[in-house]
Amino acid sequence: EEYEATDFCITLESKSGAGVSFYCSTQTGEDHRYVIGNVKSFASVEEKESVSSYNGPEFEDIDEKLQESFDELLAEVGVNAELCDFIDAMALDKEQREYIRWLRNVKDIMEK
Repeated sequence: EEYEATDFCITLESKSGAGVSFYCSTQTGEDHRYVIGNVKSFASVEEKESVSSYNGPEFEDIDEKLQESFDELLAEVGVNAELCDFIDAMALDKEQREYIRWLRNVKDIMEK
């Protein structure tokens, strides 16, 4: 069976509205069930929500020590294999529900 990765975002922010967003994807494997694509930092809620703000460098281009620190931070807030399993299961469930809804819509259209 072919595995489909699920994209997800983890955002950590302070009371002031500053923070960081990790754009990730699930992957197969025992030890590391996700990869980080980009890490976006923001100084305010407005900057976080702005579509034109810089999304940060590719994760693999960041210094290795900083990569390790980000991985440790995500582990501390609960990003682990169980969470990735849950994200994949919810994405599959949503896909199935959307497909059933689509089938009902097509059926209604075809019967008119």
